[in-house]
Amino acid sequence: MIIMTENLALSALVRNRAGVLQRVVGLLARRGYNIQSLTVCETETDDFSRMTIVAQVEPSQFNQVEQQILKLEDVVSLVRLTENNIISSELLLIKVHCINRDRAKVLKTIGSYGARVKDIGHLTITAELTGESAQIDGFISAMSVHGIVELSRSGMTALESGDKAINEKHI
Repeated sequence: MIIMTENLALSALVRNRAGVLQRVVGLLARRGYNIQSLTVCETETDDFSRMTIVAQVEPSQFNQVEQQILKLEDVVSLVRLTENNIISSELLLIKVHCINRDRAKVLKTIGSYGARVKDIGHLTITAELTGESAQIDGFISAMSVHGIVELSRSGMTALESGDKAINEKHI
């Protein structure tokens, strides 16, 4: 039997305490869900952090996963993010091979995606791009022709679109 999974994207407001990240990740891991992306940072208030979690989950399990996360002591609010209610972005740093004769081609690729040059070495160029996952994927593909030396990708960070805020009742 083949079990179909889809990406479940969640935004969680959590109390800024030691061990919260471990408990959320542990809950997903114990149930066998693969976390594809996880970003965590303090919010506008030091007492709270926001987690953006993207995990592969069976669609029939979406509600159960959400309820289990909400039961965790330090989870204050949780919002499921969908195509209809998401504002998201990722950060990519990518270093590619670049010798003098190829520099113009590499710079043209960087410019065509609206990326920024962060460092120019003797044999490499490092660029930075922020944008949606599909744009990041396309940029990686375009840069691969130059020879990727290394890259670092932040994963999705997101807010719910519109006027609602995850922290309305808690901050």
